[in-house]
Amino acid sequence: MSALPIVPESELVEIPCPHIEPRIAYQVSEPRKSNNLTLIDGKTFLSTSVAGDISPPGAPDVGFFHDDTRFLSNIELKVDGHRTVVLSSSTEKSYASQIELTTGNITLRDSFDLPENTIHIRRDQLVTKNVFFDHLVFENFNLKPIKFRVELIYGADFVDVFQVRGVARGSCGHFYSPVMKGDVLLFVYRGRDDIMRQTSIKFSPAPEQVDGTTVGWNVQLNPLERVRIETMVTALVQDDPYAHHKAPDFNSSMRSRRHAVALWESASTKIQSSNEAFDAVLNSASGDFHALQIPDGNQHVVAAGIPWFATIFGRDSIIAAYQALILNPQLADETLRVLARYQGNEVNDWRDEQPGKIIHEQRQGEMTRTGEMPFGAYYGSVDSTPLFLMLVSEAFNWTADEKLISDLLPNIHRALSWIDIYGDLDGDGFVEFQRRSPKGLANQGWKDSWDANMFPDGTIAQSPIALVEVQGYVYDAKYRLSKLLRSLGDTQTADRLKREAVELAKQIERSFWMQRQGFYAMGLDKDKKKIDVISSNPGHLLFTRAVKTDRARLVANRLMQPDMHSGWGWRTLSKDEKVFNPLSYHRGSVWPHDNSLIAHGMALYDFRKPALHTLTTLFQAAQTFRDSRLPELFCGIQRKDSDVPVHYPVSCSPQAWASGTMFFMLTSVLGIRPSAPQRELNIMNPTLPEWLDYLQIRNMRVGNSRVSLDFSRRGDRTFCNVVEVEGEKLLVNVAFKK
Repeated sequence: MSALPIVPESELVEIPCPHIEPRIAYQVSEPRKSNNLTLIDGKTFLSTSVAGDISPPGAPDVGFFHDDTRFLSNIELKVDGHRTVVLSSSTEKSYASQIELTTGNITLRDSFDLPENTIHIRRDQLVTKNVFFDHLVFENFNLKPIKFRVELIYGADFVDVFQVRGVARGSCGHFYSPVMKGDVLLFVYRGRDDIMRQTSIKFSPAPEQVDGTTVGWNVQLNPLERVRIETMVTALVQDDPYAHHKAPDFNSSMRSRRHAVALWESASTKIQSSNEAFDAVLNSASGDFHALQIPDGNQHVVAAGIPWFATIFGRDSIIAAYQALILNPQLADETLRVLARYQGNEVNDWRDEQPGKIIHEQRQGEMTRTGEMPFGAYYGSVDSTPLFLMLVSEAFNWTADEKLISDLLPNIHRALSWIDIYGDLDGDGFVEFQRRSPKGLANQGWKDSWDANMFPDGTIAQSPIALVEVQGYVYDAKYRLSKLLRSLGDTQTADRLKREAVELAKQIERSFWMQRQGFYAMGLDKDKKKIDVISSNPGHLLFTRAVKTDRARLVANRLMQPDMHSGWGWRTLSKDEKVFNPLSYHRGSVWPHDNSLIAHGMALYDFRKPALHTLTTLFQAAQTFRDSRLPELFCGIQRKDSDVPVHYPVSCSPQAWASGTMFFMLTSVLGIRPSAPQRELNIMNPTLPEWLDYLQIRNMRVGNSRVSLDFSRRGDRTFCNVVEVEGEKLLVNVAFKK
């Protein structure tokens, strides 16, 4: 079967733009369903109801998306005019859904009622590259022959992902009336970017009736007889290489996806424990890391999350790769190479770009191509650049890949220059952010919502803003690079970076410490006034080891107070603050990745109890979400007996750094600290939580070695046994706290 061509415009009839602004406004407040089924292949994803439908039409949490455009905004399956009844639904990893359906009571044409649960409908959905398969099998378990009508109702709005998120547009491109060509239904749109986009739906067998966007079949089944209806939806973009590929078939695509996952799993660390529920959390997260990878040249980079951020996302991609080093360090290697490829080259205010700056986000949708949004290659994050340097160092600790360092050395020096030349806006030694693009992000730390940085009275902090965690990242980046460059013989730069790191740590102490609160400020505003709320940001200073042990202990103790720990995890903001809102994006919600960085920092200072406690509560939270998958965030409502976490209405799931949370927290509490350049692996004071009797690690890569470890718990003591080291010789040091 050859690729389907884009239908010539000469055969099309233009129709009015279907984008209705009141509907867009409705979308902003429509919550994302927590039980949606989500299938992913890099930048292509499908989000449906548990029935496999894309419904209600145009809702923001459902659709078939490819390259930042929604190619299907509606699918509804009806049997004799009625919706089906869901019996069960599940997913295979993150690429296929298996949905079991039946009919309600429907009236047959010879006037007797068909009892419930006598028609079984199996719905199989699969996403691969730019294709979505939707296969239906109807089976008659009634004792008599039956007749019924099957209908599939479609819609394609071709909205840009920014429109789905609520950004209104004053105009749109050219929409055309759907066309039925043989067994294919075509939706066509030419955007304002002059790019033709087409949704092609191929049917087997061909529909017996077509009424606009509704196709139908009259089905007659004898007892125990089956009939299949298969559809293949293809997202085609003009000049996209996928548009010229041979169209795949369901079976070969399923085999290909399974094979790709098997290769990923065979190259990755295998973790198995005494707790099957915990294993399910890890397996789900590992599958998500595979599904979220986006090819770029010969490498892959992990996308941030579904549905809003299925793209390169500097900060998120870096942190997720950092978290997943225990799982598969190749992901860090490739992420670094991809981000280095897009490192800033010029001063471009529209994109918030500067030389040496690491990219924040890259989009390819219509609104980006037309210049309505600056995100074609957008650089508006203050922390991606120091985090890039931190990942370079930590990846080297895991892999000892000298070629990686050699290849990235120019990018390393350019990133360091950005910190000093462009990052420090006023020469005070701190890295600040200030938006230059009129349509860029106002807040450019990881808490990037418009109201994230508030004073206790609700006043919005004005930029330039120096965030406390960013100073920690810069400290860690310079301290790490001083060691790395010294090992390469560049002692002059190494000495300078170490001096600057030491001085920065002193400056953090002087400028951010709040004596009365016994805690660090979230940041400094344009007048160097402390943003003096109690927040999770200072917890990242432990992750970067930017503060002394006595201060770290005070931070850890403060974070464990009930106003900061919800019972599920650390909130982004204390509930004692007047501006606290547990339902907000950043002013009191719980972000798993934020928790993992804080917990890792606590473990580095050997504060294991709070790290173990939060590992436990987040594991308990994960079990309440579909597929045991931690979402991007959830609400910071205080936990009570028999509670479950309160879902955030538009949280991404799967989301890369949420998927990395458990892997990073395991690295933390097990004290796994590799030193691959020295051919050493240090296990420092390993500690298992009380709900794990044992945990086995197999095939963990450290340098050119593969390591297998067994951890077992007896009472309060955790023991580590080195099972096997394959490949190069590796010294494994296990140290226990006395």
